Parts: sequence; C-alpha cells; structure tokens
Amino acid sequence: MANLFWKNKQATKRLLENPFKSEQEFEQIVFETPEILEDIFLLKRQVRAGNKAGIPDIVGIDKDGNICIVEMKNTAVDASIIPQVLQYAFWAETNPDSIKSLWLECENKPDELSISWDDFQVRIIVVAPKILPSTLDIVNKINCPVDLIEASNSC
Repeated sequence: MANLFWKNKQATKRLLENPFKSEQEFEQIVFETPEILEDIFLLKRQVRAGNKAGIPDIVGIDKDGNICIVEMKNTAVDASIIPQVLQYAFWAETNPDSIKSLWLECENKPDELSISWDDFQVRIIVVAPKILPSTLDIVNKINCPVDLIEASNSC
C-alpha cells in the first residue's frame, strides 16, 4: 500500500495511506489539514471573482500578512505553471478588496494575523509531486516570493 508524505524542513508527515485520486482530492486534503501549510491561514478554495482568467486553487494569508496563492497539481510541473500563477498573483495585487472580503467572510480568523490591505505582498506556492528543474530558472526571475513544494508518495 502506498503512503503519501509531506516533507518540510522540520519533519516528514504521513498524510494518507493512498495517493490522491484527483487534483481536487489533493486540494481538499490540504485545505482541510491546516498543519500541512502551517504558516498559512487558508481562506477559500476555488476563488471565482471578477473577470480574471482561471481560478486559484486556494487563497490564504501567511503569518507575515502576505496574501498566498496556492496552486495544486497532481502531476509533475515545469516552467509552464509560472504564467498561470502569475495571473493569479496579479489578480490578488490588483483586487485587495476581493481578498479582504474573503477574510471578512471567514470564521475563526487567527487573532495574531495583521494584514495591511493597502500594502501587502503576494506569495505564490506551487505544490506538486515533482517540480522539474526548468521551473527554478523562471522562478528566480520573479519579484514576489515563490515556494515550490514537492509532495510525493514516498518518504
């Protein structure tokens, strides 16, 4: 039986006994398990707003008050993911009222989070079973923080 693990700098956590059946299941498990992205308060999944192209998988706010765009893929990703997530980041930067509305709609908001709605940074997080090296070449040219996280079914 396969196991799915989430590995970060501090530890390796076992998530599931079986790999995810779909990207939606992967996204749902991450959204419903806050300790996975432990420094991010997750606001909402599948955010539809305005006339932007595409839908961010998850929008959240990290402990530093950065707006986090989390893109989940259930397959290996390469540099072609970057234009997609940059569109979401641009939407977040240019629509702070939309993000603030998501925040205000949330129950159980952490008291320790302080967000400057007039001056926040967008942080992009891509989670996939494998991130191909070509992705790093483009990520290094981007002016906002980007985290590339590999989640795999082996430790």
